[in-house]
Amino acid sequence: MNYFAYANLMDIDLIHGVAPSAKALSIACLRDYELSFGTTTDGAYNGARLAPVKGAETWGVHYELSESDMAAMDRSAGTDKGHWAHKSIVLHTAAGEVVASTTYDMPNPSAPAGAPAHYVEPLLKGARANKLPPAYIAKLETLLKGA
Repeated sequence: MNYFAYANLMDIDLIHGVAPSAKALSIACLRDYELSFGTTTDGAYNGARLAPVKGAETWGVHYELSESDMAAMDRSAGTDKGHWAHKSIVLHTAAGEVVASTTYDMPNPSAPAGAPAHYVEPLLKGARANKLPPAYIAKLETLLKGA
């Protein structure tokens, strides 16, 4: 299966904790969406989400992983409780390829939120380690400042 990580799961160590088969295929861009943070409908969690914004770009890591690892990630993400849900997307890789993938998004967030403190280090670590575009890393640093 293909999976696009745009937040804390860009950190290979963190994703391997839930999905040991995850293999980074490339960095990629999801167009017309912006990384933001929200609160799940039941108020249980604050976390990353994709806000539709025309012209925006969200960069991240395009992974390949096993179906059993995707199921483990679903359990961890609380898909059965509606905290996060699969979203089918089209990515543009740095090499110019267009690929289909899936990611998680927070359906119907109840409120905007700041970045949870435990997201900051792995999100920035993953962005730097995977060599996302420098301008995008700078944007992330600004977004996460003070979290």
